[in-house]
Amino acid sequence: RLTFARWLVDRRSPTTARSLVNRVWQAYFGQGLVATSEDLGVQSEPPSHPELLDWLAVEFMEAGWSLKHLHRLIVTSATYRQDSRVTPELLARDPYNRLLARGPRFRVEAEVVRDIALAASGLLVRKVGGPSVFAPAPEFLFVPPASYGPKVWREATGEDRYRRGLYTFCYRSVPYPALQAFDMPNGDFSCVRRVRSNTPLQALTLLNETLFVECARALAQRTLSEGGTDNAARLAYAFRRCLGRLPTQQEAEILLGLLVRQRERFATGKLDPWELAGASGEQRPALPAGVTPAELGAWIAVSRVLLNLDETITKN
Repeated sequence: RLTFARWLVDRRSPTTARSLVNRVWQAYFGQGLVATSEDLGVQSEPPSHPELLDWLAVEFMEAGWSLKHLHRLIVTSATYRQDSRVTPELLARDPYNRLLARGPRFRVEAEVVRDIALAASGLLVRKVGGPSVFAPAPEFLFVPPASYGPKVWREATGEDRYRRGLYTFCYRSVPYPALQAFDMPNGDFSCVRRVRSNTPLQALTLLNETLFVECARALAQRTLSEGGTDNAARLAYAFRRCLGRLPTQQEAEILLGLLVRQRERFATGKLDPWELAGASGEQRPALPAGVTPAELGAWIAVSRVLLNLDETITKN
């Protein structure tokens, strides 16, 4: 074992360093310098930039195998800090950005999709460490025939409910559905490179899954209490929390139009705003001065749209 360990980190055996560097590069750019990060053998796809891969591997080893140094080196590079916008000509020539002529742009991993919604809404609990969390999930998943046998699933309450997706408990035979919709692999095999799909089920998850609805409610309440006194300021506040930028004039017009239509639906009694807010009786939250239940319902509807935008869950 000692001989094997020494061989793994020997300077004359650079496969380990190359593999680690390639996986870190993959995390930042969506694809490794060797696209087949699960296979760096003679039958793998050749690296797009072999000299860069070797240089990074040597730099990684000479820096004492410091991952912190490697991360800092990549994120401060001119290559990583490029704009991710692409022209039609460049997209036709290099659709997968193998030439590294632009910054990375790809949908984030499943756990990060969940974390983005929690962070934008203000619900994210940043505590590090501790046991796994039983996040909200349909009860039928843990009884036959969906499961091999009855399983215990005590849904988390309090702050544990809003911990990072990393801490979500998963059975090997019953993957967590909200994360599996975004291509989280099963727990019964090793996965070095995740696939990325784009399906209608992902949009339905962002709109209707329990935790994402709770995030939309929290974002709406936060927008009404902290976003300002007029609709334009509130929209800018909510939009920036989700996308990290201000809306364009066209985007603002579309979303404010949606806000007006939804407010009318709630005000006329076509829909119950408290039902959308998940509150009834004494559980109804106190609203800021001048804010009606119809206004709250309309902002929850807008928040659901913001959290469902492609740009919200895309690394740009």
